[in-house]
Amino acid sequence: MDIYVHRKPKSSSYLIHGRYKGITLDAREDKLVQKEQFYHELGHILRHVGIQSMMPEAFRELQERDARHFTLYAALPFHMVSKYDLSDDQIIERWVSDFKITPELCETRLECIKAREVDYAILNN
Repeated sequence: MDIYVHRKPKSSSYLIHGRYKGITLDAREDKLVQKEQFYHELGHILRHVGIQSMMPEAFRELQERDARHFTLYAALPFHMVSKYDLSDDQIIERWVSDFKITPELCETRLECIKAREVDYAILNN
């Protein structure tokens, strides 16, 4: 995808300048956190336009929320996590080990899946 990835001791960010696309990951962070940063910044590159510092706060917040949402699905795609027994008491630990992401992100993704199952059950009754 011609996206350059850099690790530097600074906050994660992305940059699009002409044809150049780059992601900077915070080298001071753990590798699991860096992986989540990568997905977050990739979400911005793939899905957003504009310069966040020049847009209204509400629109910037919308883009950040969308990038966090993208991170959940990119890090733990449903077609992969659906192969797991979601009622397993060790599911978070398994996902951390298999997908190499933080327990917090795994917990959030599991909550989203369970909430969606409840929504689906309600709609189909």
